Amino acid sequence: MSAVKRQGVRKAGDMAMLCLAALCLPSAVSALDLAFPGTAELVQSSAPTQAQHPIATGAYNGGAVPLISADGMVQTTVWHVTGEDVSTASIHQAVADQLSAQGYEVTYSCAAASCGGFDFRHALPVGQAPEMFVDLGNFQYVAAQIERDTGTEQIALMISEGGATGFVHVARILPAEAVVSTPVVQSSRSPDTEVDLAPAQQFGADTVIEILTRMGSAPLDDLRFETGASQLSGESYPSLTALAAFLEANPAQAVVLVGHTDASGSLDGNIALSEARAIAVRRFLTGELGVRPSQVEAQGIGFLAPRASNANAEGREANRRVEVVLANPG
Repeated sequence: MSAVKRQGVRKAGDMAMLCLAALCLPSAVSALDLAFPGTAELVQSSAPTQAQHPIATGAYNGGAVPLISADGMVQTTVWHVTGEDVSTASIHQAVADQLSAQGYEVTYSCAAASCGGFDFRHALPVGQAPEMFVDLGNFQYVAAQIERDTGTEQIALMISEGGATGFVHVARILPAEAVVSTPVVQSSRSPDTEVDLAPAQQFGADTVIEILTRMGSAPLDDLRFETGASQLSGESYPSLTALAAFLEANPAQAVVLVGHTDASGSLDGNIALSEARAIAVRRFLTGELGVRPSQVEAQGIGFLAPRASNANAEGREANRRVEVVLANPG
């Protein structure tokens, strides 16, 4: 797995919002959408890989930890959570409530000693220091599942804390068909395309919809992302307001938000970051502007589709973007 250096996640109130989604998900598979108390930072991520992942079904019984082997596309992430109210218990409570609200069935949950302490923790792959830390006397484990059209999706979370930081390891196992059967959405621009890097305020909201309906895709050039960051820094964006109005007026229309990064860092890390950027935009559309969640998907392709050179600061800024693509152009 590749480390991702201190990726910020957009805050809403005093909760840090984040979404965890495997790559290339079809519309039938929703993002795993969780809010951790405090500020969450993605520090490690793996690309979805066909594999088996053990999930605990009970506590250590003196001889072994009872496990099942979940088979599918496995994606793992590690998050660091900071803030005044961050603790193993507060993170666990927030996670459990949200899993239930999103339709997941918790199949097993335990805490530290009731899990089996050392023997339980070391029976499961939950990452290593410094990215992941597990206090053997203070951790929570949660396993859950949900039935999708393509099969059973399973997740497992290990939650702990150390010092002033909460640590969360998330493993998500999707049926292979949910990932493999759907292609990655590509950028609307080729790497050698000349790009107008004019300031965002010169990019009118009407232009976004005109380009989107004419070309099938459009860049959201009034959004800005710093290197390594996924949060939206502003409170209003003309392009998103226009996009929300367009989707409200066209309820049968769906779009895909495609996140992009510059070429700083690893591919795996940048794919995770680009997806986080697209998800942050999706959350703004659905949460702040009232867009129906069913009309918006979010994906990320890292630095695989640059629209400018990554050899200079101006080009790298242009490459840190989100584009909107019509999912069902008519």
